[in-house]
Amino acid sequence: MNGHQALGYLSRNDKWFLGGGKMVIWAPEFPLWLDKPGFWDYACFLDYRVGPIFTLAIMDDKRHEIEPSFVERFWQPDHSSHLYRVKSHDLIITERRALLPWDVLVSTFEFANSLKQEQSFDLVLWSAQDSEGSVRGGSLSEIESLRARKEDGSIVWQRSVRDPQIPANADDPEAGVMMRFNVALGGSIRAESYSIKLSDRQPNYPRFKYSPFYEKLSELGNLGNEEPSVWVRNPNGLVYLGLHYKISLPPGGKVTFSAYASIAANEETALTGLNLARRSDSLMRDKQPDAAAPVPDPYNLGVAANNLAEPRYAEPIQGRAAERERRPTFPAKKHWSEYFENLPDFTCSDPYLQKYYWYRYYGLKLNTISAGSDERLGLSYPCVFEGINLGWFRQHITYSAQCHMLEARWMHNPALAQGSLLNFIQNQLPDGAFPGVIKNIYRGNRELTSNVAFYHANWGMGVRELYRVHPDRSFLEKVFQPLSRYAAYFDSERDKEQSGLYDVINHWETGQEFMNRYQQVDPQSDSGSNLRLKGLDATVYIYQLQDTLAWMAEELGNSYDVERWRSAAEKTRRGILSMMWDLQQEFFFDVNPINMHRITAKAAVGFYPFMAGLGGKEHLGAFYKHLFNEKEFWTPFPAPSSSRDDEYFSPAGEWKERRLVCPWNGRTWLMTNSHVAESLCRASQELDPNLQPKAVEFLNKFIRMLFLDGDVERPSSYEYYNPLTGQAPFFRGTEDYMHSWIADLIIKYVAGVQPQDKGRVLIRPLPFNLEYFTLDRIKIAGHWLKITWRKEPNMPESPLRKASAPAPVGLAVWVDGTLVEQRPALQPIEIQL
Repeated sequence: MNGHQALGYLSRNDKWFLGGGKMVIWAPEFPLWLDKPGFWDYACFLDYRVGPIFTLAIMDDKRHEIEPSFVERFWQPDHSSHLYRVKSHDLIITERRALLPWDVLVSTFEFANSLKQEQSFDLVLWSAQDSEGSVRGGSLSEIESLRARKEDGSIVWQRSVRDPQIPANADDPEAGVMMRFNVALGGSIRAESYSIKLSDRQPNYPRFKYSPFYEKLSELGNLGNEEPSVWVRNPNGLVYLGLHYKISLPPGGKVTFSAYASIAANEETALTGLNLARRSDSLMRDKQPDAAAPVPDPYNLGVAANNLAEPRYAEPIQGRAAERERRPTFPAKKHWSEYFENLPDFTCSDPYLQKYYWYRYYGLKLNTISAGSDERLGLSYPCVFEGINLGWFRQHITYSAQCHMLEARWMHNPALAQGSLLNFIQNQLPDGAFPGVIKNIYRGNRELTSNVAFYHANWGMGVRELYRVHPDRSFLEKVFQPLSRYAAYFDSERDKEQSGLYDVINHWETGQEFMNRYQQVDPQSDSGSNLRLKGLDATVYIYQLQDTLAWMAEELGNSYDVERWRSAAEKTRRGILSMMWDLQQEFFFDVNPINMHRITAKAAVGFYPFMAGLGGKEHLGAFYKHLFNEKEFWTPFPAPSSSRDDEYFSPAGEWKERRLVCPWNGRTWLMTNSHVAESLCRASQELDPNLQPKAVEFLNKFIRMLFLDGDVERPSSYEYYNPLTGQAPFFRGTEDYMHSWIADLIIKYVAGVQPQDKGRVLIRPLPFNLEYFTLDRIKIAGHWLKITWRKEPNMPESPLRKASAPAPVGLAVWVDGTLVEQRPALQPIEIQL
């Protein structure tokens, strides 16, 4: 599957998110104006609200506003298309929205005239900004400057965001400033007039009649070229910004107009983005379309146009392939296509597994941030933010970064996987801990940071698994000492008893709040107060880090640290097996440090030791007795984060008679499911092959749960789902939430590719009963691998794959284009690179 195919393959009509830029995303959780032209619903610059962005008003030759009727919407990762109709003027308007790679939001409008006479229209590209308000939590935001640039027909404004706890200081204008961002607004043709108008407050809706431009244009025929001579604060008011254009449509012809909003940390960068978008538009317009027969469209490039409702364009769509590459939104398509082509290519006979693999990597790209050029931020390396939501998830967070390392390691370039850790090393705290989040504020104002929290994370697993795919000694050298300090912090601060078990000190920091496991050591834990619990998740993570540090020290030739960390890992291993395993219950439990007794609350973290290779055959009762028990974890959509027989269990997320947005007392969370799947799959291959059918069933149930109403065309990625009904928490708005690993599970256990140390690779797929699969374009230790499975001779390949020589029956492995191993059945293969 090439990049263009991947975009069309993920297309649907019920999504609207646009990403793929550097620090900007347009993904309003609950949009109010989705089907109005432009971007009136807000965007995010990092985790700061930016908006309204703009809309477009259309007036006929009598300067009467015409309001297009929305017909249909279409989406794929690089753009969305919106079809509008104006019956009174026989006008069809197609809007294509995209986020260009330079953090520029673009709406390209194609006006198609169905009449046999010319039509002329006035266009007003406009926005309305709150002079003051909040764009992030309790912060204060105000417009600091705005101006019209007559030389290039744009309007630019700058906002500052301040910490409300620090008073404004005339002698120090930087006091309390957390962030600044700029927006540059402009069009693709010369503006006829402009206006910046202060106003008292009224409803801030994308309705032209509410704006001052409605009367100005009617009276003057233009916007008056007005702007404040001096910008003064306008508390509780609005600022209207407008750019006026004229277009003429020939009989039966078309005209295109593009509107741009470039968002950046400073005016210069915002204007550069605007000019890049305009220049790209101009260059593409200058290309001449091929005057030839209808062009084939094998890669689904025209899916947006072809899916739009009748009436169609004035000319046949089939002949428009060359035009597609001239659209102003094409840079976004190119950017996204190149991204997908730098991933392993996975196809298989199960449409759910195949679809979710590609959907998962869409979500990672949607939330990827590249802010390294801005030295004022603590994000020197590319990373993935946890989710789309303002307030918390639009930040680099340790709890999810561990997952991003596992998924991003399969990319051909390891920069994103490495950056997921390196940013936290750059921001490491004096005591050796990592901040739970890297706040999106200027580094010089880190003292403004509050509630940076702490989250436990499995850095050991992430580093070792990444190195197995992309061996990079310099990366190990960068992270070894900081990770050693991090592990030492846990020994000095989180295990005063020197037991080898590590403390959780509030219910937030595991990322799994509101659970009985905390109530059993502190009945007030749900207030967020401090507590102490020897946490299974925290301790397993540190065990894997200690084990990885011993391995890293050996790779780096440091014999002292090999023994130091090997001894620490052995101590932790003994502690988990002796103190956290309950022989009668046959389950792993957290431990109360007050008396070093195990608690009795069964949580999904009880399966985590198997992920780290800590469980043995004598511990398999955890699966047979508990995971597969319908009265505990084997719900219709397994596995709930807390057992069904827990006194606080609620599939609907209710805690003490109140529905919560982030409860872990019964929802099926993607995060815990990733851990449970990893644990079960590993145990099925290393301890008991009789577990393999259940491992397959678990993964299938897990992934199918993520398709809304079971529709293979509608994958989703919310935080959690109802364990009894599989329903998503639509009220939460946390779609495309990157808080788990799933594509990694598909590569390792469906296609079976499991890199080991020193260039050894195991190929051992679980028995998913697939007719075929192909994993191609996979890069491991500098070599290119391809793995195929064909159940029968002459199996038809996925139509999404380029035609090639038929793969042999059975399991086959190619390295650098050469067939190196073949088995007639799903038997393990080991190769040495």
